[in-house]
Amino acid sequence: MFAEYPPLNVVRKFAHLLDQSDTDYAEEIEVQKQRQEIVAAIRHNQQLEKDASNMDIKIGLLVKNRITLEEVVTHEGKMSKKEQGLACAVSAGLDSLNKESHERRKAYEHLFYQLQVEPQYLARLILEMPQQQSTKFIESVILTLYNYASNPRDEYLLLKLFSTSLRQEIMQSIENMTDIVTGTPLAIKMVVDFHRNARGHSYLRDMLNPLITSLLEDTSVKINTNPTEVYKNWVNQQETDSGVPSQLPYDVTNEEALKHKEIQELMEESIQQLRSWSDKFLSLILSSLDHIPYGMRYISRVMLQSLTQKFPEASEKDILKIVGNLLYYRYINSTIAAPDAYDIIDIDIEKGGLTPDQRRNLGSIAKILQFAASNKGVCWSYEYVILL
Repeated sequence: MFAEYPPLNVVRKFAHLLDQSDTDYAEEIEVQKQRQEIVAAIRHNQQLEKDASNMDIKIGLLVKNRITLEEVVTHEGKMSKKEQGLACAVSAGLDSLNKESHERRKAYEHLFYQLQVEPQYLARLILEMPQQQSTKFIESVILTLYNYASNPRDEYLLLKLFSTSLRQEIMQSIENMTDIVTGTPLAIKMVVDFHRNARGHSYLRDMLNPLITSLLEDTSVKINTNPTEVYKNWVNQQETDSGVPSQLPYDVTNEEALKHKEIQELMEESIQQLRSWSDKFLSLILSSLDHIPYGMRYISRVMLQSLTQKFPEASEKDILKIVGNLLYYRYINSTIAAPDAYDIIDIDIEKGGLTPDQRRNLGSIAKILQFAASNKGVCWSYEYVILL
């Protein structure tokens, strides 16, 4: 019954179950319909966000007596009409269009299809796009054109656009490999934003949430590798415990702070905690490489090939350093340093969010991992740690 290789007569008996039935067809139609409704709702929400932003501006101007109340009311009426027209916009089809509109729509369909399957046109446009307009252009044009990658075909075509844009930007705009690290190439920004906010968010949350939550719940972890800050906290604690002002100077240099044995011990404890937790995060990331979204891995491969072609004299180590910067610093680092901003962890607003100590712990670990990804060494690059 559970044979790995059933006989041929058994396969023939049940082969008809593999045929697509009317039920399968109906379910596929329903899935496509729901995808269309979701995309329409996304576009509608984006438009409402823009309208709400404009309303905030006009309300501010109203307070300053620069516009009249009638203009604000008129804008509010437009927003209400757009909300009422959402259902009509979703359900409207070709039957409601006249012949001229139908032909115009077909012409647009041919244009959009050509832009989708021939990504070099949009890639050129992206290279010419000013940085300050890029975010709005990506959200309102690129993602809409590719249907927010809601199905495998659109996801494949969008990934093709990302790779084409990245190749062109490296070949035409990048003079030195370090420009990718120090600058903000638009192609990389598109890839990272898409995978961090859409397809790759679940990967980041599933990977980082348990370990970050464990770190935040451990109140004994207080990472601070700045000797002057550790010294000031130590002096303040002494004054609190004794109830009298300390005779020690408050403003000191790193060298003067490290002359105190207590500061050295506190610094050594912080460094040990930093090492331990950095190792935990590093092991977690390395063990999860196979689960990184395919798009990020594919773009990393495209970057590796393009950089090798553009800079044949560069060593493999230097090129891999740039690729590592894409995967870790651009994609993962910010979610470790500020997990609450990227919905990696659940924050209780009533408790006030993360404490300064928790943010310092996360920021210190993220910085060490950044050093490791860029092959700069670890915290021994800090002058005051060398003094220990």
